[in-house]
Amino acid sequence: MALTSLRSCLPDELKAVLAELGEKPFRSAQILRWVFVERVESWDQMTNISKKLRAQLAERFDLSALPVPDEHIAKDGTNKIGFELSDGSIVESVLIPTEDRLTLCVSSQVGCKFNCAFCRTATLGFQRSLTADEIIAQVMVAQKVADRDFRRISNLVFMGMGEPLDNYDAVVRAIKILLHRECFDYSRRKITLSSVGHVPGLEALAREGLGINLAISLHAASDELRSQIMPANRIWPLETLFRTLHRFPLEQRQRITFEYIIIKGLNHSPHDANMLVKLLHGVPAKVNLIGFNAFEGCKFQSPSDSDIIEFQERLLAKGLATSIRLARGDDELAACGQLGRKSNSRD
Repeated sequence: MALTSLRSCLPDELKAVLAELGEKPFRSAQILRWVFVERVESWDQMTNISKKLRAQLAERFDLSALPVPDEHIAKDGTNKIGFELSDGSIVESVLIPTEDRLTLCVSSQVGCKFNCAFCRTATLGFQRSLTADEIIAQVMVAQKVADRDFRRISNLVFMGMGEPLDNYDAVVRAIKILLHRECFDYSRRKITLSSVGHVPGLEALAREGLGINLAISLHAASDELRSQIMPANRIWPLETLFRTLHRFPLEQRQRITFEYIIIKGLNHSPHDANMLVKLLHGVPAKVNLIGFNAFEGCKFQSPSDSDIIEFQERLLAKGLATSIRLARGDDELAACGQLGRKSNSRD
């Protein structure tokens, strides 16, 4: 019988197993503390759990060693962390330090099937989705890295490799573990999920009621242009996507973030700004402008700083909340849209 990963087990599921074994519910909190706080990698390290119970749990749950990180630290301190998975696949996440926060960009798939024209991950094609255990392992290994500087990861963004809502069950399970007070105990306001606009996934996420932040990779305000650079728009065009977003449940003062990559000469004209303002009318929105990060083999060019600032000023003048995300880690291909390595390769 295949073992269930203990790191992907929700507290109620563990309590149900413990009840079968005649144990009290408080044992769950003890065990989960060993897993998620102490980050043990062996049953023998759980010193306040009896040998008999450890042996019983070992017959049901896997507690294998966490992957060894392959770190690439950029000049600005951004740390691109590669993980080799059990099948030899490579997945990357990015640890982004600032003075007041430490953000981890989490991946949900190896490669991606949505083939956005400006994204390096798309050049890998799609290999497979990650398990909840592999998603959680990224957070745990990154936290071990952060421990060196005595810092705790404060924010989690599902903006790495892959489309999170295309791996719905594993991503939602991982988020529930990250939120649960007996596991990681993250605030829902500290977790953001970014999507290309996967409408069935967004509808399902709305029913979950998790209360996490939502970001939409938009990058164009017309179907014609968006379909050219984001093939997902051919499946879920803007009218379909925004009909879903208008119904998406938000808490008071919560807004949807719209990510907008500025590509030189393509999507930042005054007409683009006017279309974007019109498109977002009636949606509690904020726009996050991102300069395109060039990579080898891509036909697009990075914008100048003035291109980004001028586009921001046009949006602000129309009353649209707009910020600029500064490039981080681009010298180590750790910036937005640059993740992706072939299996068993090192760049």
